[in-house]
Amino acid sequence: MSDVAPKSPRKARIEETQLVNVVFKYFKLAGVAVGVWLSGYLNFSPSWLLIGLILYVWKERQGQRKKLQIEIRQDIARDEQSAILARVEDLPSWVHFPEVERAEWFNKILDQIWPFIGDYVKELLTTNIQPKIQTSHAQMSSFVFTKIDLGDIPPRIGGVKVYTENVRRDEIYMDLDIIYSSDCELMMKIKGINLGVEDLQVRGTMRVIFKPLIGRMPLFGGISVFFLNNPTIDFNLKGLADALDFPGLRQCSQREMVEDIIAEQIANIMVLPNRIAVPMIEELNLNLLKYPPPEGVLRIHMMEARNLVSADLAFVGKGKSDPYAVLKFGPEKFKTKVINNTVNPAWNEVFETVIDCKDAQVIELEIRDEDPGSKDDKIGTASIDISSTAASGTVDCWLPLENVKKGDVHVKLVWMYLANDPMVLEQAMKQIDASSELSTCVLMVNLDSAKDLPRLKKQIAEPSPYAVVSIGPKTFETDEKPNTDSPVWEKPFRFLVHNPQIQKLDIQIFDKKNPKESLGDLTLPLKTLLSAPDMTLDQNFALKNSGMDSKINMRLCLRILTTENNPAWRSESSILNTNSSSVDPPAVQKEAKSTPDSASLTPQPQKEAAKTEQNPVVKKEEVKQVSAAKLEGQVIPPASNSGPQTITGTEVRQRKTKSSPAPAESDTKGAYGRGRIQLTFRYSSQRQKLVVVVHKCLNLLPCDSDNLADPYVKMYLLPDKSSGGKRKTQVVKNNLNPVFDETFEFPLKQEEIAGRDLDLTIRNDTSFFSSNTKVMGVVTIDLSKMDISKAATEWFDLHPEDSDDADKPVSVESDV
Repeated sequence: MSDVAPKSPRKARIEETQLVNVVFKYFKLAGVAVGVWLSGYLNFSPSWLLIGLILYVWKERQGQRKKLQIEIRQDIARDEQSAILARVEDLPSWVHFPEVERAEWFNKILDQIWPFIGDYVKELLTTNIQPKIQTSHAQMSSFVFTKIDLGDIPPRIGGVKVYTENVRRDEIYMDLDIIYSSDCELMMKIKGINLGVEDLQVRGTMRVIFKPLIGRMPLFGGISVFFLNNPTIDFNLKGLADALDFPGLRQCSQREMVEDIIAEQIANIMVLPNRIAVPMIEELNLNLLKYPPPEGVLRIHMMEARNLVSADLAFVGKGKSDPYAVLKFGPEKFKTKVINNTVNPAWNEVFETVIDCKDAQVIELEIRDEDPGSKDDKIGTASIDISSTAASGTVDCWLPLENVKKGDVHVKLVWMYLANDPMVLEQAMKQIDASSELSTCVLMVNLDSAKDLPRLKKQIAEPSPYAVVSIGPKTFETDEKPNTDSPVWEKPFRFLVHNPQIQKLDIQIFDKKNPKESLGDLTLPLKTLLSAPDMTLDQNFALKNSGMDSKINMRLCLRILTTENNPAWRSESSILNTNSSSVDPPAVQKEAKSTPDSASLTPQPQKEAAKTEQNPVVKKEEVKQVSAAKLEGQVIPPASNSGPQTITGTEVRQRKTKSSPAPAESDTKGAYGRGRIQLTFRYSSQRQKLVVVVHKCLNLLPCDSDNLADPYVKMYLLPDKSSGGKRKTQVVKNNLNPVFDETFEFPLKQEEIAGRDLDLTIRNDTSFFSSNTKVMGVVTIDLSKMDISKAATEWFDLHPEDSDDADKPVSVESDV
């Protein structure tokens, strides 16, 4: 029996661990010694070891610094109070700004629903974002997500600011300070290379708009969410991409490509002008939330800079730089030319950008030094406040550069308002040099859909169409809609136009399966919009080189750039809605809102709509689907928003104007049994135009074999019966109670009104050889008997075409 006691298992494991550590340390030192010997044996320069040491130390320090920031933000996400007491870095916005409030209650809700949000984001990334990344760049065609794990740490709301001033009564504006310091892990594969993103950091200001407020649940009609400016993004790389994250290699590394992809996709989804819009009620027009009109255009003159730092060292004399300027604004980015070997560059370049929200957006300006073959050095930054420029109109100043010892940059900013008066175009053309490329107009194109597209020859399957929209060299492209001949794109585009008198809008539709052959095209001269009501067209356009019934539906709105600030031009609804016209000054609208008897003038079926009169939007297609019984005795308002200078049916009924009541059931056929038509008249003395709103007709005579008709209204302002003076509504198919709600304008001096009559004919849309009735009724209105200084809505009896009364102008007194 041995006297030596056996070792305990714990001591045995400790001795084994110590032995392993000693052996590992020995081989580590031996490896270093062998490396030094090999470098001498192979005659390698010691500088290579020094370079390797510098790169290793730099990477370790960068990794430690980033790891510390991530730990701090994750600590704040877990326990904000303890983290703030321990550190004074990365504080949320409510600490610095007294008007910003905490939102811990919302953070607790967000923490509870984060796993469910994670499932939604996974679906979004794989089904929506991944295809867009694959088509965004040629080298990204093989991109695919291999792992998506959003982690356990949800985003936090660092502070909430609710605006109570300079907003309308029917909307709520709220800014959220978003802090997303995640423990997520995203793995991707590009051309066989595996790379990953972890510890994603995103911080930015997100705006949430509740609009319009309504008098029934859920109390607001829709929500729109967007970032005011590009959020700050940071992350760590995994896999092969992390090995390439070194100075000098970063510009050509995977990291910069991934960073650009993340920033681009966030900007394309929810950085102005892009936004996420969610309707909360059925009758709300989603375009009102998705594509609100811009507030103006900012013209930026990048003049020069002085006393910049020398980024390039020189052995003799002072160093120089190769400076250029970069302007970042939302998803847009502008770059000046490079001026070599100077610290006082003069660029003298002009850039223009459309501004959606001037009160919260900023333009980031960076001065960089070009270094071919490596990452360009940043030699100064500055921020441009848009709201102050819009308030003063023009700003010409030197801005000191930040984050640098010295340097100033000279910029000139000019704020351009948007006018809906074609008479302003001549003045806008005079203000710019004919040889320059500056713009005089902005064109907003809402490309909605196409229908009945043809199939290419020898093709059985339906096409996968996409549209290419262009004006000159500026080109946009929609997404592909697979396997359909009636695609719905709902895509907005905006063009800055130099001369609408000669430029054209070109649209071509291609099949993704065979992109070399066109499915149809359309060319529209922009000068057509100058003579359109409110410089807006919203209709179906027939495609050329396509099928017989192939059409494209879109809305075009042209606005002229001017430095003149005219409140009559700032009409939101005149941009958003089809049949609205900017004619009434804000004072009239204020009077309309305060009219005490407006409720009594509103028919019972429209009282719900009147509750949302500040911002009601009803699609014309939806209005036409309402039954004739519900339409009886009502005035269906054109789709509109109660912005300045806009006539809507609801506002017309509420104004203190002379307005006839809706006809009784026994009177709806009119004195001649052919029905009645309802019109609104208004004269804009400022624009010198007569505005006529054709609302609807009641009880028209059946003209076709199915006891229905396809009515439309044609009108002339007598004595002018030329084709240029003709106005015509759209055709309403198979309806004897058609609702048009279309607005028309006639250029007319006020002194000429007394000698003019308005001649209207309600016609049935028939073919040339058809035996169906073509004229359903006529009426001639004596404008001299009408008080059109204020909006007046009246009902008029329709006469037979060959009646003696048809030639007699109808006065208001005889109709009421």
